[in-house]
Amino acid sequence: MRVVFWNCNGGFRNKYQYITKFDADLYIIAEVEGIDKLNNEQFKRDVQSEQYLAFPGDKKGLLVFTCRNEPIEPLHWDNYRMRYFMPFKFMNKTFLGIWSKDNYIEDIYLYTGFHLEKLADTILIGDLNSNVIWDSHHGYRTHSDFNELMASIKHISAYHDQSGEKFGKETQPTFFMYRKINRPYHIDYAYVPKGTQFEISFGSSHFLEYSDHLPMVLDL
Repeated sequence: MRVVFWNCNGGFRNKYQYITKFDADLYIIAEVEGIDKLNNEQFKRDVQSEQYLAFPGDKKGLLVFTCRNEPIEPLHWDNYRMRYFMPFKFMNKTFLGIWSKDNYIEDIYLYTGFHLEKLADTILIGDLNSNVIWDSHHGYRTHSDFNELMASIKHISAYHDQSGEKFGKETQPTFFMYRKINRPYHIDYAYVPKGTQFEISFGSSHFLEYSDHLPMVLDL
């Protein structure tokens, strides 16, 4: 199974054709304008199942879709008024799509802590807006604390396991602030149960024409 996560930086109706070149089974897209505004004829023809989450008053939300003839089944976990977490099942696997806003890693730590017993076989993937280099900004719920929480349920970061790099020393950026090549950060992640067979890769820098994030490709 191929899963692609991408923070599209808005205007997804004009970017759909670029991300689907990855020919994924599942797409998780952040910063998508209201689903009713996706007036893209190719999207309407291709998509077989979708789920969209946006809080009242928010102009952008989190979209999950597939072009395969497989259902996306939402799971109704309490979000405790934290944005954005979308749990769902797809092709007999459980996923938690994340686009972190507000308190970033602190909310992620709380949300995953509240639902920890449900996460044993869950793949977490998304824009966490976080890195251990900013631990000092987050008191008692840091990214390092989150990594320990994931380790407690035997989850690993796919990128760090594959690359052998330490957290905070990533050589692969996922985000370029203001789309500037000299402002790179690693803030998009996939956490998978230990023992999962996977390969993780990222889209090329030409995606900076469309977004400040690179697509993240997780092959399972």
